[in-house]
Amino acid sequence: MTDEWGFYERLTESEQMRILVNIGYKSEMPLAEHSDLLSVTLNLYTVRQTTQTKKALIVQLELFESKLEKWASGTFGAKYVGRINTSTRLEFYYYMPKGAFSATAFQEWMQQEWTFRAQHYVKDDAVWEFYGFLLPNRLEELFVHNAHMIYALLHKGDNIGQPRNVYHWLLFAQAEDRTAVEPTLRQLGYRIEKERPGEPDEGYPFPLVISRFDDVKLDTVNERVRELYGVISGYDSRYDGWGSTMRISSTGRFRQNVKRLLNTTLRRFHLGRR
Repeated sequence: MTDEWGFYERLTESEQMRILVNIGYKSEMPLAEHSDLLSVTLNLYTVRQTTQTKKALIVQLELFESKLEKWASGTFGAKYVGRINTSTRLEFYYYMPKGAFSATAFQEWMQQEWTFRAQHYVKDDAVWEFYGFLLPNRLEELFVHNAHMIYALLHKGDNIGQPRNVYHWLLFAQAEDRTAVEPTLRQLGYRIEKERPGEPDEGYPFPLVISRFDDVKLDTVNERVRELYGVISGYDSRYDGWGSTMRISSTGRFRQNVKRLLNTTLRRFHLGRR
C-alpha cells in the first residue's frame, strides 16, 4: 500500500471539519487483520490558552502527531488512516490488530508526551466503516485536488492572495443544458468565455469555459467549486477543473532568478571543465 494523503474541508450542520485521510487504503479496505479502531482526541482550547503563537501551536501538534504515529505503529502495529481538525479538537484515527491495544501502556506514554486534556476510545470496526466516513465524496474529491494544486502553486512561488482571472471548465451532455445555465452563472459574477471553446469529453460533448476575478486561496477556490458544483448538479454535467496564470511574488521572483543564475553558472562551470 502506498501512502496517498488527501486534505479537504467538510461542512456539517454544526461545524466545519478539516479532514486529512490516507486514500491509499481505499482499494484494500478492510484489512482483516486490523479490525480495531483507535481514536485519540486532543482538546485544543487548553492548548491554545498556554501556547503563545499559532505557529508554535502548529509545531507542537505536528510533533505530537509524528510521535504518536511512530509509537502506535511500533507498539500496537497500528496503521494511521486519518485525522479530523475542528475549531475545538484534533482527532487521530488508527486501525490495529484485534486486542492489541493496551490502555495502561497508552496512558503511560501520554503522561510523558502530552500534558493537556485528551481522550481515547477503541472499538471494533472490522468493516472499516469509519474509514469510509473519512473518505471524500465526489465534491470533496475536488477539494482534495484543489489543495494539491494550490500547494504546487505555493511551491512555485505564486502569490495566491493576488486576484487574477480564474477559469473554470464545465461539461454538459446536452447543448440546451449548457445554454440554460449561462444566465445563472452571469448573475453569480462569472464571465462566459465564448472565445475559449474548451474541450469536449466522452459523454459530455458540450464544454463551457467561464471565468471570475478571484484570488486562489484554498478557501476561495473551494467556495467557487462548491458553488459551481451546486449550480450544475441539476443537469447531466461535470465540473472539470480550474486554472489561472501564476502571480509570482517578489520573493518568488528573486528565488527563481537566483536559481536560474545558479543553474546557468553551473552549466558554464561544467562546460568549461570538459
